Amino acid sequence: MLKILLLISFFVTTGCVQNTMYLDKSSELQVESEVKQVFEELAVAARSLNIDDYLGFFDKKKFTSLNDNGSVFHSFSDFENLYRQQIPALEKYNSLEFTNVKITVLNNSTAILVNEYRAEVVLKSGDTVSAGGAGTQVWSKGSGVWLLVSVSGSMKANG
Repeated sequence: MLKILLLISFFVTTGCVQNTMYLDKSSELQVESEVKQVFEELAVAARSLNIDDYLGFFDKKKFTSLNDNGSVFHSFSDFENLYRQQIPALEKYNSLEFTNVKITVLNNSTAILVNEYRAEVVLKSGDTVSAGGAGTQVWSKGSGVWLLVSVSGSMKANG
């Protein structure tokens, strides 16, 4: 019995037992592809200025955020209220581009997406506003659907 315990201990400490926390490369690439696709769909919804389509990408029960002004929201309703107040002032996006995108897969149901962005919008007033910054998104898959559970953002000082 002691030999069996020592053998098991050897396998565990030397990494010979597969750790189910890590995915094989094929599974990791599949998750990355799924998250990339849903992120692209999120961007389309944002550009469309369709509030309900955009907000449909968020987990309304588990959501939290770190906002670019240094505040946090611990409920989806706070985020939703702010978003619903801001969007009606926009006429359209002239551009919304994401660069330096990296998706880090944690497991088959969790991934982190980090990106930089540049946006130019036309306000209902006719003014054009440009902004740039970076964001982090935590995506979680439950019931077969990828949803945002956390977002954080920062803005570049010079837009």
